[in-house]
Amino acid sequence: MSVQPADLPATPALIPHRLSIYACLLLCAAGLGCGRTAAVTVATEPPPPLVEPDLAPESRLIEPRADELVKAMSDHLARASALAFEAEEIYDEVPEHSPRQQLTSVRRIAMRRPNRLAGDATGDVTHRSFHYDGRTFAAIDRRQNVWTSGTVPSTIDEALDWVFDQTGTVVPLADFLYADVYTRMMESVQRGAYLGIHDVGGVPSHHLSFEQATIDWQLWIDAGPEPLPRKLVIAYKTEDEVPQYTVTIRKWNLKAVLPEHLFTFTPPEGSERVDVTAFAGTPAPDAAAKQEKQ
Repeated sequence: MSVQPADLPATPALIPHRLSIYACLLLCAAGLGCGRTAAVTVATEPPPPLVEPDLAPESRLIEPRADELVKAMSDHLARASALAFEAEEIYDEVPEHSPRQQLTSVRRIAMRRPNRLAGDATGDVTHRSFHYDGRTFAAIDRRQNVWTSGTVPSTIDEALDWVFDQTGTVVPLADFLYADVYTRMMESVQRGAYLGIHDVGGVPSHHLSFEQATIDWQLWIDAGPEPLPRKLVIAYKTEDEVPQYTVTIRKWNLKAVLPEHLFTFTPPEGSERVDVTAFAGTPAPDAAAKQEKQ
């Protein structure tokens, strides 16, 4: 599991952000008006038995139902040739010599397989966007008026890996963008439990809980006919003050019509190009967790 709140090539979002651009308008053209419209009636279930408290790092103790639900979600996302979603993020920032603060942002992602990806985020300290057209991955920080780009491999999976290899950071919500979401999310899980049916913004959802060496995370999967991820919470348990990252995915569109210009980038007049590593800055806790996992 390696989901992070920061924008590429910004560090994962438990650290100050800087980015976004006209992708808000462009992503609106992607057809993001697809929230849930019909309530689903699902019978609640009793809580599961407690998992074994002591488990060796290399061991796995995952309830079959939790594992099956993540696999069903992964398969459902993999069948979409194009998708778009909008999410609200809430994350903790814990500066070494400053008060703890909770920050928010709204993130929009659009993807067309096999090699088109774009994202935008705006919030308390974030104003960024990124664009991938199958050849070049570019990102801009509107607050700083700086941008960067690099030539990347020709598939989304390889491009996302390139970003991490070059910057030590992960594109936000990247785990939901890979061809094999299940493997990305579950390969380092040591324990997993099914917690029942819980509500996410009026949507009955399967509530799952997982543990890894450096993070604990919870996932809510739509209990209706489309097993889409609705909410994710990550606790960075090895970091001071155990900061958390919470994202609620408010809108999904698995039949998005995405114009080609959404994935191309033209630097604004007056903006400055910087090196990829300089743009990324220092890796945040998410990147550190991913590095340890790998």
